[in-house]
Amino acid sequence: MKILESRSQVKQQAQETKDPVLSMLGIGKQLWEGEPGDRFIERLRSEDLPPSPFEGRLDAPVENASESVWRRIESHQGEEFKTVTRLPFTYAVEGAGIWFFRDGRRINRKLTRTQVDTAIARCPLRSTTEIKDLMDYSYLFVLLMDARIRREAW
Repeated sequence: MKILESRSQVKQQAQETKDPVLSMLGIGKQLWEGEPGDRFIERLRSEDLPPSPFEGRLDAPVENASESVWRRIESHQGEEFKTVTRLPFTYAVEGAGIWFFRDGRRINRKLTRTQVDTAIARCPLRSTTEIKDLMDYSYLFVLLMDARIRREAW
């Protein structure tokens, strides 16, 4: 009768025989880095809620990207931004939309929150042409790609 072999012997044997199941030995050990295997089994049997994979991490998502970007858009209204061609503009958030202003005059189209959300879903953007199907795309592009608005989102 064979006595239990060490992991390295089993791993070596798996590589030699090309057994797909044995070759997975050790894969997934990072899943239990934050929780020992026995505690994992106890938690499963007790039917407690599993810990969030983001628990204790600094990069945990707090809210969806669209909502956090919209909050930053609201907080920077009235500040000066520049278009790709360096023309200055400002904007004001009104309800679920944005009015853009150039030379103190309002551009007579209100950009809706839905259009902003559509553009956010396409970020990061490389050029204005990626959102040219949306209203005021030249202003929207600069707004979303500005460091004050995008921060670490993309």
